[in-house]
Amino acid sequence: MELQNTITRENLETLITLFYHQALKDEQIGHYFKVELGEDLNNAEWIKHIDILIDFWASIFINDPAYGSDPYGPHFTLVGLSSEDFTSWVTLFSQTASEVYTEEIAQQFKEKGIEYSKDFMEKLKMNTKNSDLTSAYW
Repeated sequence: MELQNTITRENLETLITLFYHQALKDEQIGHYFKVELGEDLNNAEWIKHIDILIDFWASIFINDPAYGSDPYGPHFTLVGLSSEDFTSWVTLFSQTASEVYTEEIAQQFKEKGIEYSKDFMEKLKMNTKNSDLTSAYW
């Protein structure tokens, strides 16, 4: 795949879909997605979720106004989330961004992923002082 040097809704879909294919296989975080959405990325729940995430990232990077949801709320019901889960998410998301985008753009996704992980952990009242994510990225 040729690395993208601009962010579009189309390549955001590539990023998000590729990320979730990999996340479902991930030992640390895959089970959360399987429990919530199933294992088939072509089912209605996954399609809706991927569309929401495309809208979310498009709102951040290309000022697309389509996103109107709360990114934090749905995560409050997930049982057992840990700082290690966020570290795995950031690592996998950053690696996936590097497979889709040029280094400069992939770095922007990594930085936003770290920022949102920190926000999630704070809103979920997690202890971030000794997390791998804190020491590795903050």
